[in-house]
Formats: sequence, C-alpha cells, structure tokens
Amino acid sequence: MAAETVGGKTEQVEAERPLLDHLKAMGWQHIEGARLKQWGERDDFRDVLLDRRLRAAVRRTSPWMTDDAHTDAAVLRLRGAARHVSAQSLVQANRDATELLLHGVLHPGPDEHDVKTQFFDWAREALEGSREEVLARNDYLVVDQLRVCDADGKPAVLDLVLFVNGIPLVVIECKSPDVQDPLGKAVRDLRAYSGRPLDDDTRKGEGAPRGIPHLFAPVQLLVAADGRQAALGTYSSAEEHYALWRSVTPDYSDPDMPGGDGTPALRRELRGWGLLGAAEQPTLQQKLTAIVLKPGNLLNIVRHYVFEKPLGEDKGAGKKQGKATEAKTAKVVCRHQQYRATEKIVERLRYRPSRAVTGGDRDERGGVIWHTQGAGKSFTMQFLARRLHMNPDPELNGITLVAVTDRNDLQRQLRKAVELSDSTVREATSRTDLEKLLRRAGRYGGRSVIFATIQKFLGDLVPGGTDGASDTVDGKDRALDEDFDEARRRLAAGENAQEVADPTPDDKTLAKAERIFPECSDSDRVLVLVDEAHRSHTSVLHACLRKALPNAARIGFTGTPLMEGRLTDTGRIFGLEPSTGPSGDPEFLDTYRMAEAEEDKVVVPVRYEGRTTKAEVRDKERMDQCFEDLIEPLEDAEQERVRKKYGTPSSRTVAESVPLIRRKAADMLEHYVTGPLTGGFKAQVAVVSRRAAVLYRNAFLDARADLLRRVAEFDRSGRREALRDRAPEAYTVEEALLLRAWQFQELLRRIEFVPVISAGSEQKDGLWREWTDEKKQREHIARFLAPFPQLPPENPWVIMPPREPDPVPAGSVGGMNPWSDLVWDTKEESDPPPIAFLIVKSMLLTGFDAPIEQALYLDRPIRDAELLQAIARVNRPARRKTEGLVVDYYGVLSNLAVTLAAYQGNPPALDSLRSMADEIPELSRTADAFRDFLAEADIDAESLTTRAGLASAVLALSDPGQRAALDEALGAFLGAVDRVLPHEGALGYLPDVRTWSALQMRVRRHYRDDTGGGFTMRGYGRKVRALIADHLDAVEISQAIPPVSILAADFDEAVATLPVREAAAEQVQALRYHLEERLAVEERSVYRQLSQELERVLEEFAGRWDTIGQKLGPLVERARRAEQSDPTVAHLTRMEQRLYALLGEKLAGSELLHTPEPEELLRLVAEVYDEITSQARLASFGGEDRHITVLEARLYERLRAAGYRRGGEGREEVKRLASTLAGYAAQHLSAFRAEARRE
Repeated sequence: MAAETVGGKTEQVEAERPLLDHLKAMGWQHIEGARLKQWGERDDFRDVLLDRRLRAAVRRTSPWMTDDAHTDAAVLRLRGAARHVSAQSLVQANRDATELLLHGVLHPGPDEHDVKTQFFDWAREALEGSREEVLARNDYLVVDQLRVCDADGKPAVLDLVLFVNGIPLVVIECKSPDVQDPLGKAVRDLRAYSGRPLDDDTRKGEGAPRGIPHLFAPVQLLVAADGRQAALGTYSSAEEHYALWRSVTPDYSDPDMPGGDGTPALRRELRGWGLLGAAEQPTLQQKLTAIVLKPGNLLNIVRHYVFEKPLGEDKGAGKKQGKATEAKTAKVVCRHQQYRATEKIVERLRYRPSRAVTGGDRDERGGVIWHTQGAGKSFTMQFLARRLHMNPDPELNGITLVAVTDRNDLQRQLRKAVELSDSTVREATSRTDLEKLLRRAGRYGGRSVIFATIQKFLGDLVPGGTDGASDTVDGKDRALDEDFDEARRRLAAGENAQEVADPTPDDKTLAKAERIFPECSDSDRVLVLVDEAHRSHTSVLHACLRKALPNAARIGFTGTPLMEGRLTDTGRIFGLEPSTGPSGDPEFLDTYRMAEAEEDKVVVPVRYEGRTTKAEVRDKERMDQCFEDLIEPLEDAEQERVRKKYGTPSSRTVAESVPLIRRKAADMLEHYVTGPLTGGFKAQVAVVSRRAAVLYRNAFLDARADLLRRVAEFDRSGRREALRDRAPEAYTVEEALLLRAWQFQELLRRIEFVPVISAGSEQKDGLWREWTDEKKQREHIARFLAPFPQLPPENPWVIMPPREPDPVPAGSVGGMNPWSDLVWDTKEESDPPPIAFLIVKSMLLTGFDAPIEQALYLDRPIRDAELLQAIARVNRPARRKTEGLVVDYYGVLSNLAVTLAAYQGNPPALDSLRSMADEIPELSRTADAFRDFLAEADIDAESLTTRAGLASAVLALSDPGQRAALDEALGAFLGAVDRVLPHEGALGYLPDVRTWSALQMRVRRHYRDDTGGGFTMRGYGRKVRALIADHLDAVEISQAIPPVSILAADFDEAVATLPVREAAAEQVQALRYHLEERLAVEERSVYRQLSQELERVLEEFAGRWDTIGQKLGPLVERARRAEQSDPTVAHLTRMEQRLYALLGEKLAGSELLHTPEPEELLRLVAEVYDEITSQARLASFGGEDRHITVLEARLYERLRAAGYRRGGEGREEVKRLASTLAGYAAQHLSAFRAEARRE
C-alpha cells in the first residue's frame, strides 16, 4: 500500500527498506515496480507472471524440450489458473495453481511416455545446496511497490512481492511499528488485496484496498511486517492465525554452543552484511526473513510445509435437507517449532548412522521431541511425512513411517492429519494385519505411513486403562479414589514417585514382548514414531520393536516428560543429546515448552480456582457417624467383622452423594453463566464415577430450572430494571448472576448437559445406553464442538438503545451489553439443542482437542500425567478466548506435591497455570502501569472524568507512538480485568475501566486510528465490554463527538458546539483523514494541493488554534466540492469523466498549452475517448509496448490537431501529454474495454 507517514517517518524506511536490504543480502535480485515494464519484465499492469523469467525457468528445468510448444502449453496452464479469478473462486484457483507448481505439467512424449514440465528446480541441490548453487538453479526476484490493476483497471500497489522463476510466491505488507496494531492492519490489507476481506473489515468503497485476487492464485505465503516483528500466514489466514517466527535452528547453529538457539550465528551474519549494529540483536522480522524467505528454504517450505486443510462442518445447527454446501478449507503453513523439529529429524536421518551400519546396541538417528500439549504434534507428523515422501533423495523418500499411539481417538486424529500429506496411509486392523504391513516396511513399494495402537503390538501386556481414557476395567468402574488413596499411602511410605505413578515392567514382561513378533523387516529405512514416549509401557514396546524392526530409527513424542529417573529409560530407547549446559543432563532433540507456546499464542494461559468446601468433610464425617451408630449395638468382635467386610464410607461414596452433587452442580452452573458462557464457550466436568456423571446431569437440569425460576422472579419484581441506575461495582453477587442469566435465558433454556462414559457390565440391563453408545457419543461430541447456533462468535459488538417497556434478551455473543435490543436468532425446531457441558469420568480428558472448551470443573482424584493432560483440555486457542479455567472441587490442585509427585517439583505443563490469587496483584500492577503512562504523558488522571480534562488528554496524545503505548498499557489492564471478572477483586477497578476506555475511544475517534476512522471495542474482553458499552455510548451522546467524515451532514453542527481548540483540532484530523483516504486510491491534484495547504497552515500558525480554525473552513469546503459531481460531465461515462479531469488538470497546469473552455474540453475528451476505445475493441490490442506506441501516436495527432499549443514551443509538451494519456489507457484498459463493449 502507499507508504503511511507517521511521526515524520514512513513504513518504507522503518519496515520495508530493512526487509528489502536483508533479502538482497541473501541473494535476491531487486527491481523497482515502476521499472518492470521499462526493463521488459511485463507488458500489462494486470499481468501477475513475469513471462520472460518464467519461460527461461521452464526451459532450464526441462532440458528435454526441443521447441517452445511445450513451454507455451505449460505457461498457458499456469496463466489459466489466475485468469478471471474472482474472490469466490480464489480457493479453487489457488488449489489449481498449487497443484501445477508442486507437480508440474504432463505432456504426451514422443515415445508414448508422458514427459513433465516443472516450474521450479526441486532437486536437493536447489533447496539445500551452496548459496551459489541455490541461486543458479532458480531465479529469485523481489519487486517493491508493485502496481497491479483489478478487473476495472484500478490499481493496487503492494509493498513487496517475491517472485521465483517469474511466479509470485510471497506477498509482504509493511506497516510502521508506531501505528496502532501494525501487524493487524497489515493482515487486514493483505486479506483485502486477496479479494477476501476479513468479516469485521468495515472499510468500503474508496477507503478499502483494491481486491486483486488474480495475483494471489499462485501465491503461497503472506507476511505482515512492521520492522520489528513479522508474522506468517496464507491467503485464508485470519489475524489470529498469523504466527511470529521465533527460532532459527537448525539452519543457524553456533559451533561453540551446540544445542543453542542459533541466534549468535544469525547475529554475526547480519552484522557482516551491515544490517545490525554492534549492540543490536536480531529482530523477529529478521528471523522470519532469514529462515522462511531465504532462497532455497522458501521452496522447501512451499513444497513440504504448506497444505490445504478441510475445516470441520458446523454440526451445531440443523442442515437444510437437499441443500449442498461447498466444503470449506483453510490453507495452513507450519509454525516455527514444527519446521524446526521436522528439519532436525530429517537432518538426523540423513547424516547419522543406523544400527545396521554401526552394529551397535542403539540406532543413533533417534531422539525425543518434547512439544507441550497443544503445540500441533499431529501437524508435525504430517509435515514430516511430506518432507520425507516428497523428497527427491531416494534414501529419504523410501522411508516407511510407523506411528504408534496408545488411544484409538488419538490415532484417528493423527491419521486424519497425515492423510493430508499425500502419503499413503495404512491402518493395522489386527496383530496379523500389522505383521503383514511391517514385513513391507522399508522395502520397495513400502513407502507409507502405518498406524497402529500399542495394543496391536502388545495385546494383554498393556495394563488395563493404560491409555487413561478408560472408565472401566473388566466391565466395572475403575476405582479412582482407591487408586488415589493407595498412591498417597505409598508416597508417604517413601516409595519412588515415578514407580507409584507408572510402574516399570519386569524382566519377564520384557522377554515376553520380544516373542510377540518375528523379525518383520531388517531395513534401516523405517522410522518409528511413538506418542507419549515417557510412559513405562514404551520399554515393553521397545522390546517388541527391537525384534520386529531391529534397524528402525525411533523418535519419541511427549508433552509431559518425566524429568528424572524415567528419563534415563527414555534416553536408552530413543536417544538423548549430550549435555550442553552446566547441569550435565542429557537433552531432547527438540523442546517447545508451555511458556513458549503461550508466548506464541499456540495455547492460552490457564487459571485455576479452588472451590472445595467443608461440606465434603462434613458429609463424610456424618456418614462415618451414621455407620458407627448402626453397628454400635453389636459386640466388639462383630463390629470389627462388619468393618472389615463393608469398611467405612469411601471418598467415592461421598463424591456420589446426591445432596453434595446438587450443591456443586448449582455452583458450577452459576460460575459458568457469569464466566465462560459470556464468551460463547463451553465446559467439561470430570467426576469420580460413571454413576456420578449421570447424577450430575440430573443435578444440572434441576439447577437450571431453579436458576430460571429466580431469573423470572428477579425480572417480574422490578429488581432487574432497578439496576439501570446503579454502577456494576455496586451489584451484589446474586444481582450480577441473575442479570447475566436473564440476558442468556433463552440459551439457558435450550442447552444440554451430556455424560460421555464408557460402557460396562450394566449394558446387559440397557442402562445408560444414551451415554455409552459410541455413535451417539460421536454425535454429542460434534455438537459440543460446534459454536452456539444462537450466539455466532463472529458477530461484531453491537450497542443499541433499550426499547420500552423491556428489552428482548440479547441473542448474540457480540451483544454483551445486557441492555442491548437484539433480535434472537431463532432456529428451526428440528435443530438439536446445543450441548454446553460434557460430563466425563476419564474419557476425553486426554487428547481431546476442543478450542471451544474454556472451563474444566474437576470433581475427582487425578494425578501426574493424567492431570497435566486434563489441564491442557482448556488451553486450546479460539477467537476471543484469552484463558482457560480449571475449577477444582476435589482439592486436587491444593497439594501438587502429591498429585504431581512423579515430576519431583518440575511439572512441565504447569508453566502457565496460575491461581486466581496471582491474578489480582497482576491487575493492580497493570493499573499502576497505566497511571504511570498518564503521568509520563503529562495527563492529569483525576481530570479525565471531566469533559475539559478528557479533551486536553486527547490533544496531548498527538504522537502516534504515544497512542500505541496507550493501547498497549490499557490492553494489559483491561485483559487483567477480564481475567479476574466476575471475582469481586475486579469490582474496585471498574470506574477506571470506564474512564480509561472512554479516553481510548475519544483518542481513536479524534485521530481516526481505527479502520474506517471510527472506534471498535473488538479488542476488549467480552466481560469488560458488557460493563462499559452503555458508558461509552453515553459519553458519545453527552459529549457530542463529531462524526468521522467531513462529508457527514452534521459534522459542522457538532464541531460548532466544541471549544475553539477542540473544534480546530477536530477539523484538522477530519480533513487530514479525508485527504489521506482519497490519495490512497486516487492521485488527484486537488487532494495533493489541499494536503499541502493543510500542512502549511499547521506549520505557519502552530499553537494558534483560533486562526487555524478560521483557515481550515475554506479548505474543508474545497474538499467537499471535490466530491460533488460536476453537472458539466454528469452525462459522461465514468472513464470519460476521468479523462475530463485528467486532461483539464494537465492543460491547466502547463504554461505552454492553452486552457480550453468546458465545451472545447468536452469535444477533446470525446475525441480522445473514441481513439482509446477504438483500439480497446480490437482483440489484438493487449496493452503491450508496441500497442501503446501506436495509441500514443494516434493521440498525439488528435492533440496536435486540436491546436492547444502556444506558438511553436509546446510540441514536446503535447508529446508528453499523449504519452500520459496512452499510459493511463493501458493502466485502465479493462475498464475502457468494458465501456466499449456496452456501447
């Protein structure tokens, strides 16, 4: 986009130029966009392929060609994918183009064998060779300020476009780091250019970037950059899907620091090129550029790390019968940790010796990948399959992958991901079938990915319930409480914590494992991938595989590794790296911890809250006493016999107590209504037994009925209406709950609470079939994963005035204001009710990927790896989801020394698990930080509640850098408020929330910082928005904030009510915004002149606001007149009107040419227009240089004959005018052609 001026600097200086210099240093050629045509690179501004380079590359990669026929056919096929593409067909066009780029074009050969034309050289040397080899095999060109015209001939200017062999593969949009949300703005522009603007992009018409989707047909990657950071995405990526690139290994490594992060090596390279100062560190923009955009690497990523992923069907809303819907897909690119881990595995397979070569005890190609839960393990495996099986190296592309998991659901998930890799996927259905598949592993024709659960390998050697997802053992409930109590007793007795958590198999079991399979394949072209590699049964699997696949490489994946003791066994099986740190401990092949994932927004932080009460203890004590009362009449010996036989009431008995479950269910529902429901999220409840799961469902139904009864009474009594006149911080807990429940009452009436439990011995009696049937479970899970149909999470925030007598309950997550008057989005009666709660015992606590789940309510004993896995259920990111919640009703998280004893004080997945007690101090810290910001900006915080104080603060924040700092500081504060709400610890900060958010609204409106120049609360958390919407609405009304545009009918009236300084400042910003918006899409001299005059006035009369106000009035009027239609040209077509403006401007601005009267100018316009359209009608006229030369000569004759020269001196001026008009015609050829066809 055209460079934005911010604080005297431009995005070109701060972001675009450094990136361009980095690309050139890596070997990219550079041509300025304006010179492409001059240098013969393109003939037409609509052309997105550089024909000369493309044809040369096709001939270079296909040396068998003997003539140009095959070259013409290949280029024509690629052009066909981009031709006539519209926003609706970009998905298919990109799919078609990508298929051609990756696999080439087949042609009939002379000997009846097909021959292939490739657009790129995919050889290993072209991707991984020396710099000289890489640059020689493919042509790398970066073009800045590339002008591309849309279907109407209107231009869009792109900051940087990267061409490989004349094909655009990467589009980069740069923004100044000093503007608000620079990366977000860059993403929004990229999506607008692609013709697929984001749903909440409110820019329309002239204010929006031109859509040029035909450019994006072959484009594979998009980059948003601001000079400091850069984020990577694709044409389908929304803002939240763009990702920063933080690591540079294994491409960069330091010999002095093996196992380091590679940054020192990159720093030395950048300093050597003069791109980094002596005291500077590489920026995230430089890291992304160095890895993703490096010649060779870019093609590696395009070939192996980009794929099209089907999106899940929305099963939450009823489907209309007989209506076909197009499958939705998203184009996905790897994140840095997935690329890093995959490349390390490939590097190890390529350069390390196998056991077959060394004859040693262990294969040296193995290792352990520790990537935290939610880091995209299934995608990493998919990328690995592509990297191996699409590799030109026969030693790698013939490798058989054997993926071993411990759960059927995880196997389905991984298989579904790997199937997208284009590799052949096979799933073992039995042990016999597995043996048959393994016999082909590593052999000719055996290139595939084989999936098998560990049970297929080990059978009954795997203990019951190993996978942690089974509710039953031998048809009976697993006794979770007894297991938990037994573990506590053993730990208290001093036993090894890891052995208590996961006992090591004995020698007899290991020996038996070796006899399960015969030797199936001795090939070393086999790679075994083992999930949850830290588990004890992995050593049994190792014994089995050592016999079946003796020379296979082994890679273990884990998200919750045991850091002591068991790590030694894991290292023996898979191999660990030698220590590079002072501890001397062996290291993982690749590590991606929870803190890194949270920083990358791969996961959201998790907050926990303990809500256990003394009721449980009292219930257990009362039950114990009842039992003792019953047996008291018996003799002592008889009492002891009864105690031994029946025992005392267990923890499970207490947990299944109906009164206690009813109390907890009511509390959970109230917590959910004031928390996750407000964001449109859902919840899971983990309970002690399958019976408790069913009891909880009934308790939730009763709790809902009671809550709705209270809501009806609350509304009927007038208590709800009385809250209008009170500040939210003055609400009681009960009032806040009932107000939120009233707002969501229609949804509350419909939601379902569904148990998902394993079948057991009760099946023969037909009990619980609704909750144990696998088909129904899959349906229930699909409905749980779907958004609430009545509350589309993508709806924008809506503020609407209340309607008397009572507003209708809000019907959208977007409408979080309890007084909003929104129409409820009713669905057909046939639609199944939305499922808000899943109630489980052990199922779905591991490996269940549910971004819509925000809360996990724990009411069961749980420990070690299963606890860490369960916590990770709520850390999956979703739009507007800022955190996950774990609410503990069993006291599990109150004693982590017991529940996570196996991790010996180092539980890896709890890096970001924070208590509510930690959030309140953080809220105080962020509030103090914002007050410090105000003080540094010389803003009196106390005066912000007055109109004069607020206006003064707005004018004090004229610097864009300060406004960006305001957004950052206020965002941190409001985020902390949203996390703590509805806890009473946040209530005291609500006056600050209202005051400071009003300041931000006024600042953004005044300086037109938001898209469209208005103000949006889309960055606020939903709970905060619910509390301040009315307040901001009231501020806008009471303070008569002028409209954004100077063209608005009431702009002058609103400005007139303001004090002199405010009024003048408002006019300045409104006029500046109007002119910048117009100049971004149309270079009219009137806009440039007005912009220059505005800046002159501000400079000449700096600080004299009354004079500035007087001078601005005429400028505003001139800007308005420029928008009005001239009646003289009202009868002309759009392109005739543009020619009228262009000719009039050029003739009036020349001292050597006469300025014609309007009637004369109209006649000249008609002649020029006829000449242009007569050429445009010709099928042979394509806008190429030779065509433009002919048109220029014809126009020169027309202009010469019109007689506008002053004497003999204007000949060269007429030639320049003819050249300008011919260039304008070429630039807008499609528009002239369209009008010519309509005549």
